[in-house]
Amino acid sequence: MNKKERLLQESVAGLFALLCILFFQFFDPDRLFLKEQMVSITSLPEVLSGYWGKPAWLACSLARTLTSLLVPVGGGAVLIALVLLAEWWASLFILKKFHVGGMAPLYALFPVILEWGTYCSHYYHLNSILSLVLTLYIFCGYTLIKTKWLSWVAGFALLFVVYSLVGSRLFIFVILVLLYEAEIGEKHWVYWALLLITGILLPEFLKELYSLSEEDAYQYPHAWLPAFFPAIVLACVLVATQFEKVRHMKISILSVSITTGLLLVLLLVAISGYAVG
Repeated sequence: MNKKERLLQESVAGLFALLCILFFQFFDPDRLFLKEQMVSITSLPEVLSGYWGKPAWLACSLARTLTSLLVPVGGGAVLIALVLLAEWWASLFILKKFHVGGMAPLYALFPVILEWGTYCSHYYHLNSILSLVLTLYIFCGYTLIKTKWLSWVAGFALLFVVYSLVGSRLFIFVILVLLYEAEIGEKHWVYWALLLITGILLPEFLKELYSLSEEDAYQYPHAWLPAFFPAIVLACVLVATQFEKVRHMKISILSVSITTGLLLVLLLVAISGYAVG
């Protein structure tokens, strides 16, 4: 990483964190965090035990614990900023695994910016953001496996792990694995097909275990279509970087300005669209 790339990465992280904290601190925080339904510390164990028999138990438990501990003491804005920064870092790590050049720190902001705007909705909760964040970090771990047969075994095993921990974000894990396998030039069609089929059918097979309807099995923990958009945007960014001009775009005033402008437009559209009502 050269000095220009390091400067861009540090600037993006610092400026994003600052703006995010300021926004969530002053954008009607009482209304914004009321939807999280915080509970007292004494009631927390009982509430958390209710998640153990459902998919996405880790994402839901983390969300309820963090909001119940930090929001009442005024730490809600910092909490959201840190979670979104964690998502940005994971997205950046993944883009680097796809050999994206110096503009990766800005590209990694696209799903995060949409996540930011979507959180302004009454219907979007922290557990949905954490579901994607945990999925991305699990995938980051998958990319570190170098032995091919072990990665195949891990790929199938992680389908069950991902669904148990984060629920419906299983679909983005499958997409990321397929894109990554294609990126590294491994054309194992049987593995791809079996992984895709297993990922599609797994919620159907496990719905009885979790006492969920078919619809809930594929959408839990958040049965709201826009909740899936940030993950879809990340997949679209990875597809877009298959174009060499996008992947290896040089850092310049023009490229940074245009990309930043697109990010700001996306943020404004998301906030104005989801904050209404």
